Amino acid sequence: MHPTTRRLTVIALAVLSLGGCRSGNPYQGMSDVDMYRLGLQKYEEGEWDDAIKTLDRLLASFATSEVLPASRLLLAHARFSKGDFLTARSDYQRFLDRYPGHEDASIAAVGVCRSLSELSPVPQRDQGYTNDALAICRNVVVDYAGTPHALEAAELAAGMRLKLAQKEYLVADHYFRRKLFDSAIMYYEFVVRLYPDTEWAPMSLLGIYRSNVAIGYDDLAEDAREQILEQYPDSPAASEVRTNVTGS
Repeated sequence: MHPTTRRLTVIALAVLSLGGCRSGNPYQGMSDVDMYRLGLQKYEEGEWDDAIKTLDRLLASFATSEVLPASRLLLAHARFSKGDFLTARSDYQRFLDRYPGHEDASIAAVGVCRSLSELSPVPQRDQGYTNDALAICRNVVVDYAGTPHALEAAELAAGMRLKLAQKEYLVADHYFRRKLFDSAIMYYEFVVRLYPDTEWAPMSLLGIYRSNVAIGYDDLAEDAREQILEQYPDSPAASEVRTNVTGS
């Protein structure tokens, strides 16, 4: 190799090596405030992975920084925005555990509620996360009453409750379609008893009515019919039974 070529090669390798060192520690020389500002910038730009990486590094590098609470909360927001709801829930909860009296505690609390709500699956699947979300969101409503976050939690709790009602209705409907009317009635009654204020209650009463008609229990069918007309007169179920008579 020509000496000049060899010298240029050595210089190029040195430059690449230096660049590699710099890229290996992009936060070198940055203060905690600088790193928080960078994480916030990346978050606002929608660069969730970069925001998470920066904030994780900040939390690991500055154990006593005054920006730790804000950084931890922003990290939870970034994970939530990325769609990593399970980890976001943990980060929000960690904020609450470490800073229970912080002025942003209600934000973290509704973050837990919101994360669990996002983890809630379709009604046909196991509703463990839905039950967890309902319990946590109700706690937020009580613990932070009068705040916008309590209002949001109440709306999310209502949505979870509606999903649980739908879940039970679908179970009842499953038995009804298989002509297992006694089991269907049991689950329909469960919906009417626990979720009377939801749209699934009159539909369940209609299921009770139809099941008893199929079995031949005309008196019980008529009881369900009357209950629909009295309690849910404007529902589609009422429209269906209004022109029907038991046994017809």
